[in-house]
Amino acid sequence: MQGDPENIKEHQTETENENKEYQWRIRARREKRRRAAAVIIVLLIAAGAAAAWLVWKFMPTSERMDPLAYFGEPGEGKTALVLEDHIEERPALIKDGRVYLDFQTVRENITTRFYLDEENNEILYTTDKDTWVIPVGSASYTAEGKEETFKEPITAADGEDLFFSVNFLQQFVDLECLTDEEMTHAFVRYIFDEEEIMTAEKDAALRYQGGIKSPILTDIAAGESVRVLERGEDWSKVVSGDGYIGWVRNRRFGDVTKYQEERDFGEEAPYSTLAGDVLINLVWHQIDNEDMNSFLADDIKEMTGVNVISPTWFSLSDNEGNIRSFGDKSYVRRAHRAGLQVWALVDNFAPEVDTTALLMSTAMRGTIIDNLVKEALDLGVDGINLDFEYISEEDRYHYPQFVREMGAACRQAGLVFSVDVPEPYDFNSYFERDEIGRTADYVILMGYDEHYAGSEEAGSVASLSFEENGIVRTLGEVPAGRIISGVPFYTRIWYTTPNGDGTNTVTSEILGMSAVQKTLESYGLTPTWDEETQQYYAGWDVEGTFCEIWIEDAESLAKKASLVSKYELGGIAAWVLGDQTDDIWQVISENAA
Repeated sequence: MQGDPENIKEHQTETENENKEYQWRIRARREKRRRAAAVIIVLLIAAGAAAAWLVWKFMPTSERMDPLAYFGEPGEGKTALVLEDHIEERPALIKDGRVYLDFQTVRENITTRFYLDEENNEILYTTDKDTWVIPVGSASYTAEGKEETFKEPITAADGEDLFFSVNFLQQFVDLECLTDEEMTHAFVRYIFDEEEIMTAEKDAALRYQGGIKSPILTDIAAGESVRVLERGEDWSKVVSGDGYIGWVRNRRFGDVTKYQEERDFGEEAPYSTLAGDVLINLVWHQIDNEDMNSFLADDIKEMTGVNVISPTWFSLSDNEGNIRSFGDKSYVRRAHRAGLQVWALVDNFAPEVDTTALLMSTAMRGTIIDNLVKEALDLGVDGINLDFEYISEEDRYHYPQFVREMGAACRQAGLVFSVDVPEPYDFNSYFERDEIGRTADYVILMGYDEHYAGSEEAGSVASLSFEENGIVRTLGEVPAGRIISGVPFYTRIWYTTPNGDGTNTVTSEILGMSAVQKTLESYGLTPTWDEETQQYYAGWDVEGTFCEIWIEDAESLAKKASLVSKYELGGIAAWVLGDQTDDIWQVISENAA
């Protein structure tokens, strides 16, 4: 029986609709799956990217810096020089596999004891009694009158630059020099004071800068120590044992500790000295002409406690090395009978004398020394007091060499050699007090002229703090037993006059102790104690000019003299005989001892 056509058509339509709906649902589910898959893929990509970024951020770079990029390319036949804790501007020279240091680098950083005599193209090295002569470019040299030969040329030249053999230098200076196989750099150490170190607990990288993305300079193995230059919270700046300067991560190292390396370097024998155990109590005696020598007996009549007198006899007189002398043998005999040693003073005050030109010439230095020693021996004095106060930056190398050579000559002649130096400051470091203290028997610190004739403001000639600070700074360079503290017997009266335009004119004049008392009495003044200078002070007005004086007397000098015993110095010296009051001698003796 056949069905109703309409029913059949309706059924077919329903079936087709159901199929269409089914197909739509299938497509919808597929689309949903595709979208979900896309989202998952995007998420996976994002997660992967994030993971990669995190890995990049926290993973230390393994990139290594090329040594030539770090040290630089110094040129053919040269290598970079790491000097203690920095890469030196001047490279080292490599010749026949040996290291040579730029001579200027040596004397600016390591030692000034080798002197370049450009006039004769030689290097000089002065010991306590002799000067070694080393011709430039030679392996031979003269020492103590004998010809010696070193295993290699002691110097080498590169253009106009002079280089000095490290191997030869190591005979005189405790110095280490390391090089790598590629000769990328030479690492030189010459300071072996106590230092801070860290020891690696794990293998570590020393990087160019602080941070894991900075390139690696070298590796630090577990157990290896580095010298700490700068300690940071997470990173520290250090020097490796092979001379790389960079940064390490603190967490791979132990705590910072102090370390003092024991060295077996045979120290150079100290200069022999004529300095004794007796405390020096010296007074300078100003002699401006030969006739003044005859006043010695009167000048020292009331003097007690002094054991050395220093007459201002000698002076450089020209640019040929000649000496003007007011020396007198009878003065020496009278001084000796009074129990005084005589240390004749030599100055460079003559305006026509070119001190720099004289000192830079080895021949002229020799002439000056020969003339001084001959005159001193002829007069029978006990010592020479060098008072070269007109010394400049130009004399930085020449003056210390003159002191070395003068010291050697005085030792040979049996003359005590003392050198006067100003208060130490950075601007006069060219006096090289450490070298003077090494080569002279005594260094006399001129603890006065805190305010001087050309000062723009009034003030003390020698406050107690000025004196003491100078002693403390000098003790950092000169052994205490070789320091003699110089004190003044004089002061200055200052005059400050208004100019009417808001400025002042400041002038002064020197007064001895007796003259100060007469001045105070003439104006009816009663001075007051100044805590800052540890001196009595007076100020008064005279017809619009303000007058001031910081007084040197028994009380102020007692405090200065006590610094000698406080710091165990070699003695005390006073400028100048005749400016004192008679009570001062006992004050100095009692307080300096």
